[in-house]
Amino acid sequence: MGTYPSKGMFGANDNDQPDDPVTSEEFKESLSSYAGETYEERIGAAVDSLWPVVKNHDEPPVVKPRSSVSESDISPTIADKDEYEWFQSYREHQRETVVSVIKSLYIEDNDVTLLSAPTGAGKSLLIYASVMVVNEITGNRGFTTTPLNTLIDQIDNDEFLDDVITVKGRNNYSCVHPEDAGTSVDNAICQRDSNFECQYKEQHHERGGCPYYGRVNAAQSKPNVVTNLSYLMANSMIPDAADAGFSSRELLAVDETQGVESFVLMFVGFTVGPNSVPIDWDKIDSMPSESADMDSVIEWVEDDLMRVVIEKLEELESKSESGFMMSQKQQDQMDELRRFRQRVSNFLDDVRNHHWTRTHNTFAGSEKIEFEPIFVGRFLKKYLWSQGNKILCASATIPPSFVEEAGFDDSDVGRVEVPSTFPAERRPVITTEDVGKMSYHERDKTMPKMADQIARIADLWDGHKGFVHCNSYSIAEKIYNRLPNDVKNLTRLQDGDDREGSLDEWMEAPVNQTGVHSDEGGQVFLSVAMDEGISLDDDLSRWQVVAKASYPHMQDERVSYRMDKDTMGGADWSWYSSKAAINLQQAVGRGMRSKDDWCCTYLLDSSLITLIERNKYLFEDWFLEAVDCDYDASVVSPENGGSDSTEEVSRKSTSSQSLDEIADDFF
Repeated sequence: MGTYPSKGMFGANDNDQPDDPVTSEEFKESLSSYAGETYEERIGAAVDSLWPVVKNHDEPPVVKPRSSVSESDISPTIADKDEYEWFQSYREHQRETVVSVIKSLYIEDNDVTLLSAPTGAGKSLLIYASVMVVNEITGNRGFTTTPLNTLIDQIDNDEFLDDVITVKGRNNYSCVHPEDAGTSVDNAICQRDSNFECQYKEQHHERGGCPYYGRVNAAQSKPNVVTNLSYLMANSMIPDAADAGFSSRELLAVDETQGVESFVLMFVGFTVGPNSVPIDWDKIDSMPSESADMDSVIEWVEDDLMRVVIEKLEELESKSESGFMMSQKQQDQMDELRRFRQRVSNFLDDVRNHHWTRTHNTFAGSEKIEFEPIFVGRFLKKYLWSQGNKILCASATIPPSFVEEAGFDDSDVGRVEVPSTFPAERRPVITTEDVGKMSYHERDKTMPKMADQIARIADLWDGHKGFVHCNSYSIAEKIYNRLPNDVKNLTRLQDGDDREGSLDEWMEAPVNQTGVHSDEGGQVFLSVAMDEGISLDDDLSRWQVVAKASYPHMQDERVSYRMDKDTMGGADWSWYSSKAAINLQQAVGRGMRSKDDWCCTYLLDSSLITLIERNKYLFEDWFLEAVDCDYDASVVSPENGGSDSTEEVSRKSTSSQSLDEIADDFF
């Protein structure tokens, strides 16, 4: 991959050597040992050789990992399945998808392949199989990474996947050394005393060794390491602080790739202020004012701020290297200053050639300045893409602008699209019941109608749980406060301090549970920023409402720059709209989680209707085919399941129709 930075060692562990890149010709030659006349057939045979297996004729089917079944009992290829007791447990499109991914990367010799796979495609399994096929054929290894720890936990708990190991940061594991047992490894004695020799570090984590270092050591020989983006980027950007030591591998697979840009912004951007940088601020002249030009700010960061940062960091590192027993606070400060130094180094190396935004704010009575690059592709190249010889990016929602935003050359990119296996008639997206715009200037006028319509929908779906995507806590609270008391008592408002906890409690609550407080209702959940990473299977959500289009905030300096007609040669409306399109599609996908599931989604913000009508090219086919489709009224119906209905409530209408007439139109 000539356009990307050289691969190599990122961390401090010399036991893990970089994988040598595999050429297309070398890959084709290795394929010759697999059955088949064409490259596709031979790749398919390789996929067959590692896919989880199902037992023939059992009902319900018994699925097992390959390692638990004798290889002689498993069909060598899917074509021979009728002759064996066990065969490959493919879902629709899965086998051909993996074959297409490998073909794109190694037969067509693309450096990057984009995999568009909607919910139900089994994306995690497709990624797993792609990495394992590369290992099977070439002997080289892979990384699988995602912004979401929840997906890592899902893989960790998946009993059907062989030869996979998950790794997260030190703070996710507990020390086993008697002196610090139970303490987070991130806070353990080995971090506070650099001369401390721990006998557990080199031991396997499953045989009494350190759950972090033992796991890392074991992972270096595993064909597939699954980790989060934060850990993997720290592995290359700040290897000493990350303490990982992984070298580049043959295949880097990134799941939920639509979130990569936002994540990298958080990783590369930085904040300057007394509450964010642990130094003696009395040694620094006052921070530049908002009116100061960028050159003056850069000079202040480089000369004044970093002088004191480096002085403090050298003091802490000297203590650590001398064997001084550091306090946890000192250890945290040293790690934080190392990360800060690297981020500022990126900034100073980059800012004179590329535009960065700076935002002046006040937090807890102290000034702060936030710095962010406008585009992040160059940082992705340097710190993420450099860790794989080949790259697979997967998502249910890959926007047209992704290739450019990610820093790829379009001529090096292949694309594989998986059709949805979920019938559109079981997941309708209804656009005909919108109540008005929820933009900032229209919101107050629309809000009463929004709350009224949500109440009417909740009445219609009495006995069925419903999930409302609100975009912000302010909107969620306003909707909650305007709901009629009977619906309000069935509604739960997401807790901003315990997001996952409040969702879990709502999921477990009976649908007809009521209460006078915002944390007690069992039917309706008013959510904020939960359009990704959650699964509302079956009765957890039979209906959804998207109450507000999730566009980027215009007040954000980075967004303002991209939408300024003078700075970009015209406002970047495609990028702006694509963000809202991704969020909408992700939100809709929360309620339909399997082929036999069903869920109805209402778009009540009129801006969402405009978004779809004007920007169809930004939306995936699986989404568009469900918009105002002819749904299966025998399935998608308030009469299908649910708890016993309560007495019907007469609700004030936002139109000329009665509730019964609306129900007739819907169903």
